[in-house]
Amino acid sequence: MELYHNPFSGLWLIAPNTQQNAYNQYCQGPGSGKKDPDEKPFPRRVDFWFTGLSLAAWHGLKPIGLNKNSTFHFIDGGILDNPSWRVQAVMLVAIATEDNVEIVEKPSRMMHIANGLAAAGVPRVVEMLENGNQEPIWNLSDSLLELF
Repeated sequence: MELYHNPFSGLWLIAPNTQQNAYNQYCQGPGSGKKDPDEKPFPRRVDFWFTGLSLAAWHGLKPIGLNKNSTFHFIDGGILDNPSWRVQAVMLVAIATEDNVEIVEKPSRMMHIANGLAAAGVPRVVEMLENGNQEPIWNLSDSLLELF
């Protein structure tokens, strides 16, 4: 049951083509091969994308400008309903990025910001996954523990 309106339904989550290998390597899902969570700690691509978005927001990064010709889209923004708090989180990040609450009236602009921030943050997530001598999930866990 949807508790809130999701303004991102019908809009795409996208990422740079240069990050597609990372999405394939660290995300479980259809066509991803083995689903070992130690090697592929993200059950869904949206989880990897949202982690990138969150780290970018945490570090105060600027959204990367994404060109349609150099990106791939992987799922409709309706996925942000699961769990539903992600819709509000994306909206809050957009408000903070623009320093303007009126951005909530522009779902496409908010999604553009979120996609750009996710693209800026995913390389940091990959660093965390690869930095260490353990399996990716444990490297990520250690890096996040250190960060927070």
